[in-house]
Amino acid sequence: MAVYYAGFIPTGDVYAVLFPDLPGCNTEGGTMEGAFAMAMEAVSGHMEAMADDGDAIPAPSSKDEALKKLREQYAELGFGALPEGTELHPVPSPNLDMRTRQVAISLSQYKLDMIDRKAKLAGMTRSGFLTAASAFEAHPRV
Repeated sequence: MAVYYAGFIPTGDVYAVLFPDLPGCNTEGGTMEGAFAMAMEAVSGHMEAMADDGDAIPAPSSKDEALKKLREQYAELGFGALPEGTELHPVPSPNLDMRTRQVAISLSQYKLDMIDRKAKLAGMTRSGFLTAASAFEAHPRV
């Protein structure tokens, strides 16, 4: 598993998070802990989208090189120098092994039938349906 450095930049109310090696990958959080959790989700989603699109995944930079890139990226955004309190932390990236594997799972016949019905209605195979379901993000009810 590779790690990518992320810059955690205090902006007053939140920590903005930028990934110098992954342009366009950014997020924020109200606390450092929240920003780190969001950073893990952001790098995972960003890299998965890159892999799905067939884009090359860049190699992670060293800490020194990532800090240099972060300074340049922040200045290019028009903000000037990084503010006091900016921190650089490694964020683990997902394992993007996209090889297909056959697996055995245990389900009740009722659940298996339900999956098959829903897959058929969606015009998908069982495997395709379960793969699509893995991308579903559940959100708590308010």
